Amino acid sequence: MSVGDITRGSQVALPNISRLHSKADGVAEAFGEILGAGEMGNSVEFVIPIHASAVGGSYDVYMVSSQDGAKWTDNIDPDVTGDVVGKINDAKFLFSAGTIYDATDRTEVVKVVSIPMIANAQYFGFVLVNNSGQAIPASGASGNSRTLKLNVA
Repeated sequence: MSVGDITRGSQVALPNISRLHSKADGVAEAFGEILGAGEMGNSVEFVIPIHASAVGGSYDVYMVSSQDGAKWTDNIDPDVTGDVVGKINDAKFLFSAGTIYDATDRTEVVKVVSIPMIANAQYFGFVLVNNSGQAIPASGASGNSRTLKLNVA
């Protein structure tokens, strides 16, 4: 390993991502509280299944943060279940992924996002807004996080 190379830490599953299973269209669910422990940040992977009847729409993913793990952006705690669609104001928009189902080519959304270290936040969580026109399938959602560190010696 050379100076300047980025080292990825061990893979850690995103907590509570199974809450996304069977969520109706128009519902927003928080999940995945992680400690931003990497010197450079975290790499986060999301895998969200698409309903076989979906012909349009999207999954929109936001990030919430906290300095202490108690007070969160928009008062959205990723450890608490329930529809938070009406609370999203200051949450950071991460991505929107189209949800057109194709049995051969596209049965799920797979997205990797880098979360850089933010001085005022030690904890991060996520919110998925289901705008697919269908309920999210009852199984198949998963995700993980890895810390990112810069090799300096």
